Amino acid sequence: MKDPLVSKKAAAATPAFIFLAVIYAATLIISNITVVKLIKVGPFLLTAAFFTYPLVYVISDIMTEIYGYRLSMKAIWANFSAQALVAAILALTLRLRGVDDGIQGAMSLLFSTTWRIVLGSLIAYWIGDWLNSLVMSKMKIAQKGRRFFLRAMASSIPAHFIDTAIFTSIAFAGSWAAEDIVRNVLSEGLLASVYEFIAFPLTYFAVRRWKKREGIDVYDEGISYRPF
Repeated sequence: MKDPLVSKKAAAATPAFIFLAVIYAATLIISNITVVKLIKVGPFLLTAAFFTYPLVYVISDIMTEIYGYRLSMKAIWANFSAQALVAAILALTLRLRGVDDGIQGAMSLLFSTTWRIVLGSLIAYWIGDWLNSLVMSKMKIAQKGRRFFLRAMASSIPAHFIDTAIFTSIAFAGSWAAEDIVRNVLSEGLLASVYEFIAFPLTYFAVRRWKKREGIDVYDEGISYRPF
């Protein structure tokens, strides 16, 4: 039996959804700034973005579960565009000659990224989050709204590994040893999955409260799953 809340086949972008989408965008942009720093946590080789990037998938789960695939895809495309815009503006800013060489050097050190990192980040984010939303939406219909935990894990865990594999392969192949790439993919994929598992009680609570507040619980029955 479906959830007793209001079930809609389409949802509008409510103020609450816009708020969620803004947090989603901010988390993504922060992650893409911190991704250039490589750290070790015990035996695990990670980027500093590990601490924020899994939240992108948690928020994506919440958006797709409540508002459906179509609205979630709009947020994904909006954030993809925002990410590309930030990268372009930072690149332009770094090309401008600054008055203070110290500030120019600091900005170059912090914000300069190769085209491979930018490209890898854009492609990995879009594919990973699209797959996450697609699986979440289809499983919700198949499960008639039950077993949210199962679809949250089944959609996010493969997406974490795919996302990390695509990004690391595009961004660092040739500059990292092959074993470091594999180690990073396994480390970040595994720990991001654990991260999402630990965060699930909070995710579940947020989804339940959000559905009740909004009166929305979308089932994507009969829709086209084209990502464009």
